[in-house]
Amino acid sequence: MTFHLGRGERWAIVAAISYTIVNVMLRAASVSVDPYVGSVLRQIPVAMLAFGAIVIGRRCDLIPGDSTFIGWRFVAALFAGGFLSFFVGNVMYFGGLTEGSLGITVSGVQGGVVFAGVLLGIALLGEQPRREQWLGAAVIAAGLVFVAIAQLGTPRDRWWLGLMFAILAGACYASTNVVTRMVQRVRPVLFVVLAGTSLGGLVPLTLVIVAQAMTSGGAAFRTLEWSAVGIVLLAGAFNALALVGLTQAMRDTTVATTNTLSSSQLVFSFFASVLLFSETGSPEMLLGVVLVMAGIVWAQVDRSRTARGPAGDARQ
Repeated sequence: MTFHLGRGERWAIVAAISYTIVNVMLRAASVSVDPYVGSVLRQIPVAMLAFGAIVIGRRCDLIPGDSTFIGWRFVAALFAGGFLSFFVGNVMYFGGLTEGSLGITVSGVQGGVVFAGVLLGIALLGEQPRREQWLGAAVIAAGLVFVAIAQLGTPRDRWWLGLMFAILAGACYASTNVVTRMVQRVRPVLFVVLAGTSLGGLVPLTLVIVAQAMTSGGAAFRTLEWSAVGIVLLAGAFNALALVGLTQAMRDTTVATTNTLSSSQLVFSFFASVLLFSETGSPEMLLGVVLVMAGIVWAQVDRSRTARGPAGDARQ
């Protein structure tokens, strides 16, 4: 039995830490920021990074007619992934933070990500999770149940709505991970993937914001404070780092492994929620965190590598 922590797994951990910082910052700003405006602000640093890299590298992968064009099928896939993640997913994530709490939201998101990722990986990519990954996912599920129960002691009025938003957001993120994996299998182009998915989110978000401004007289901007704008933009910068980590991880490991490891952000967010926002730190919450960590560790144990020896994976 060996514990595998290759390059893809390390990138997934980088993503988890970055997403923890994003969670904390968005939790602080969610009260005063409209979900659609916040989602755009969060996405701006990602788009700037992606398109900046494309311009500097003089890549033409998204230009029809160029010899390096990735093809309309992949363009449509990236736009669909961006729509699901950066439009639907991020708006629901803000809704989860507004109606629930950091603990409830991160718990729900990770539940949706892990299980939707495993099932979609099987259905669309033909990636069969190992037995250890199934068991690890089951342990994580048990941990998420305890974490959610712990949040019910002092819930907001509509905590259940926040939990629903969070679970649906997690399923959207997992769907985008699968789309990313499909494209990366054929064309491992990191910043082209991020640019395509960014457009898939920014275009519909901008249209909704413009429509809102025309019908409500810009009500979403009246309560917007510059401090909140700065916080969300900074969160977007860490979000860009997290997306780079996820995309790189998808190149070197499976969707199930990436989603399982990235769920460790729940543990980091738990400590942040208690220390920074005085959320519950009950025995149920602690037990849930321990179970999630145990599930993550177990899911990375690959018994088959013992027979192949340490040289079985050239990605390390």
